Amino acid sequence: MLSVSAANAAPQPVIALFTDFGWEDPYVAQMKGVILSVDANARLLDLTHTVSPFNIAEGAYLLDQASWEFPAGTIFVAVVDPGVGTDRDPILLETSKGKFFVGPDNGLFTGVIDSEGFSRAWKLDKPEYYKAGDPAATFHGRDIFAPVAAHLASGVDPEKFGTPIKTLVMLPPKDSTITGGSISVQVLHLDRYGNVILNLRSDSDIAAKLKEGNLVKISIGKESFSGPLVKTYGDVEKGRLILLYGGNGLLEIAMNQGSAARQLKVEAGSVIFLKP
Repeated sequence: MLSVSAANAAPQPVIALFTDFGWEDPYVAQMKGVILSVDANARLLDLTHTVSPFNIAEGAYLLDQASWEFPAGTIFVAVVDPGVGTDRDPILLETSKGKFFVGPDNGLFTGVIDSEGFSRAWKLDKPEYYKAGDPAATFHGRDIFAPVAAHLASGVDPEKFGTPIKTLVMLPPKDSTITGGSISVQVLHLDRYGNVILNLRSDSDIAAKLKEGNLVKISIGKESFSGPLVKTYGDVEKGRLILLYGGNGLLEIAMNQGSAARQLKVEAGSVIFLKP
């Protein structure tokens, strides 16, 4: 029978996993195994493991979007780490909203810092909180980040994990611009529906140049397309290109029940020009 104090105890914080590891290989399972070996009561959640391999910028966008609705105290283990084993630091970050992020100091946390603010951070240089044995140079997700997250969730003071640091690596800003009547935007992400998500927010001054119902010219290299700015996908017939603002407030090029990404032949990082 549970005691009153045990029954009323607050649950441990969720450890949310975010990587570019995919599902085909054992890497995510190994991270989970390490966490559960440290703390059998750990509460694990998968955010995504399908970030485009090595794409830190896309990872920064997706991590910000995926972590936004979670409560203070949540611990995110984020691994998009093409520089694993080099001189980039393994870190623990606490945002001003009280969420914790464990991962590489390579710009991956740019989005969450921009959205939530920077509170504290530590370089993870205390091996007693690593997985037992020497950490593999190519798998800090398993040998450093996962066990640190497990110890943190079980109640270890974050100050114990390493040396405080004041600044982190940040990715350069990706702001939309307007020149000569054309709006230059960058592709942040292609979602599974083929929607092309862009770095133009609905509340920006540049966004005011685009008027609902008007046709917009879409230029990519030597190719040109067009579509109207609408409120939702079903405002046009099936298979037509459109522009709209998604649930995150960002402009996207989409196709009603089709893939805009396939037609436009773009990828994360591609530059597109829009002419109202």
